Amino acid sequence: MTETKATGYDCLSSRLVSASELRAFILDCFEISECRLFVGHEDRVAEDLRDIPEDVVFSAFCTYREVFGHFEMSFGVGIEGRLADRVGRREFAERFAAHFDAYVLYGGTEPPGLWTVILADGARLRGAMDEEDDRFVLYAATAPVPGLPDIRVDESLWELR
Repeated sequence: MTETKATGYDCLSSRLVSASELRAFILDCFEISECRLFVGHEDRVAEDLRDIPEDVVFSAFCTYREVFGHFEMSFGVGIEGRLADRVGRREFAERFAAHFDAYVLYGGTEPPGLWTVILADGARLRGAMDEEDDRFVLYAATAPVPGLPDIRVDESLWELR
């Protein structure tokens, strides 16, 4: 039997959530205990870890930051392989989108330059995005994105390989 390797789930969210909300969501989503999770702002990780012994191992390690454009938050969750077996990347994005009534962008097996967007209702789209520094703007998607009427709808994005 092969063991699943540790991985990371990197996402953009249309909604900025607090650290406490993010912590509660991840604890519930992966069914881990409080002591097995780190959640911290990307700019303060070293400061937040200062008083934690160096040999402490977290099952899930999440950092976040505020971004701009069509998204308000970027976050990444590094997880042990056993957690990836429990909740895959797509399911994680779907749960986050539904829980926070947001749309979530993540990358997986899409062709270069394209991303998966999960809407709050669970619909899955493919999107194309411009990014510069901390500004992320969708310019095309395979279906309308609620609240973003100016995005060009292009169903042919599904056909790109």
